[in-house]
Amino acid sequence: MTQLSNLPLVQELGTVRLNNLETLPEDSGVYLVADDTNKVYYIGQSSNLNMALLTHNRLFDFQAVNASKISYLVCDETELIEIELDYINYYNPPLNAGISLEQIKISSVSGDLTPEQQIERYLEICTIIKELEQEKESLKQNIVTFASDYKRERGQNLTYKGVTIFATERKIWQYSEQVKELEEKLKQLKKQEEKNGLAQVAKISVYPTVKGNLIF
Repeated sequence: MTQLSNLPLVQELGTVRLNNLETLPEDSGVYLVADDTNKVYYIGQSSNLNMALLTHNRLFDFQAVNASKISYLVCDETELIEIELDYINYYNPPLNAGISLEQIKISSVSGDLTPEQQIERYLEICTIIKELEQEKESLKQNIVTFASDYKRERGQNLTYKGVTIFATERKIWQYSEQVKELEEKLKQLKKQEEKNGLAQVAKISVYPTVKGNLIF
């Protein structure tokens, strides 16, 4: 294993069981598929952990290797690729076989680039990620329709280049006013504990914030 600097180990991350994926947060983050001994089999990242795992095309693979949980780290979208690669390089998960820095086309910033070039590359990656996420969202409904029609007409799920594609429903709940009031009270209680020192800082994540329109 290589060094894993400033990142928590798999056993220190938030965790949900593989059969309880609907409880994952709808936040951007990196996820590690592992078993109860904390052996990591697969690592990925998404702008929406909940949606990504509920509709993941490798869930059967995860079950086949006896993975039992999803450990995850919520982080800013601009950090996703970097943190994902750090974890992949550290754990070398077998289901990520073949993934390398060269294939993902990430430039090395080990000193070959000037600070200005590193900023330029960072902003370029931010733009690429944003554009890819927008394109992915625009494709989703068409793929859902196509996969649903395929299943209805042929009685089986659509397969393409070794992956299975099917439509998955995810319920969005509208809760009662009582629940909303409790959520607001909990939110205020958290703020109060942060303010009076009862809450403890578990981890500090520092990342660059980019504001304004990028010009290339």
